[in-house]
Amino acid sequence: MDFVTLAGLLIAFSSVFLANWLGGGEVVLLLNLPSAIIVIFGSFGATLIQSSIQEAVRALILIKWSLFPPVYDLNSARASLNNLAHKARRLSLLALESDVDALGSHFSSRALQMAIDGTDPDQLSDRLHDDAVRIYDNRMKSVSFIESIGGYAPTLGIMGSVIGLIQAMANLDSPEALGHGIAVAFVSTLYGQGFANLVIFPITQKLTGYVEKELLYHQLLIDGICGIATGKHPYRLELELNAYE
Repeated sequence: MDFVTLAGLLIAFSSVFLANWLGGGEVVLLLNLPSAIIVIFGSFGATLIQSSIQEAVRALILIKWSLFPPVYDLNSARASLNNLAHKARRLSLLALESDVDALGSHFSSRALQMAIDGTDPDQLSDRLHDDAVRIYDNRMKSVSFIESIGGYAPTLGIMGSVIGLIQAMANLDSPEALGHGIAVAFVSTLYGQGFANLVIFPITQKLTGYVEKELLYHQLLIDGICGIATGKHPYRLELELNAYE
């Protein structure tokens, strides 16, 4: 689990509640379920209108990376590729049949199996690069879906405040109730801004970093496996792969 994300969310929200408390505000006024509903569910619904249920499902699956990030260990991958290169040079490419899953990912297993099956190196490189770019594009579509939720949230917050003000105006004959209603109404605006800028946008930035790291990892695998397929000397291959950081 990425405790940095949890710590960041805790600090961000604590700062809001602390500032409200130091200013003499009541904490209970910041807790409003209707405001949360219109901001969170309204933003998600608006984003769903412009997308599809498949994109929404992929985005919800990807968002878990913010708490449980994938691990792309470039150093470990370089070491494994170097070992495979030495084995292939010492024995043969077919000797790597038992090492198809050595790199621990579906992408690498498929790439290595294609190399062992004798796929033309140029064709192998092109197909793997196309696959890597396709995976990257699909991931970024999911990130864009999540980012769109943050784009709609402030507007939905304002809409929630308008609804709250309409309800508050019904209490014109009771100044105390009117003042309380107006105070609660503006909570929706706070929720919209907070949900977008303290949750959604930081998470999308983190997810973008992970997606780019995945693309770099796939490029490392492609260069390594294609180098093995062409019979490149292991030491030369190692020097080339060291460029990946």
